[in-house]
Amino acid sequence: MKLQKLLYYCQAFHLAYFDAPIIDDQFQAWLHGPVSRKIYDELKGVSVLHAAINYTQDPGEPSPQERLDHTLLASQVEFIDDVLAEFGPKSAYELEGMTHAELPWVEARRGYGPGDRCERNISEATIKSYYGQFMYGPEPEAV
Repeated sequence: MKLQKLLYYCQAFHLAYFDAPIIDDQFQAWLHGPVSRKIYDELKGVSVLHAAINYTQDPGEPSPQERLDHTLLASQVEFIDDVLAEFGPKSAYELEGMTHAELPWVEARRGYGPGDRCERNISEATIKSYYGQFMYGPEPEAV
């Protein structure tokens, strides 16, 4: 649950700052907050609290860091570090409360009850506008 919220905030602020997503997926307005369906499907059933994580690198294979270096720019890695420094210390429940109070999630769930299942995509335009105001101030009103 916490991972999804942290990924959402990375996506949200990346959209606002770089005008492009950092994750190749849209977030949906699930009951407990924003969720990337692709990431959910990849990780469902996996609990790092109970799983042994073993990593071995085959000779000649690039390390995870080397693969990452070809995927993200240094400025993006620094940006992610900044987002995680801000939101990482918060609990999953704090992050859930925050996303539930923010316009993009609220807007996507409009018409759904508090306990209703919802898989509606959260608008990237709304995400960009909403989180952009925290970096640049509010956007001017259209006349």
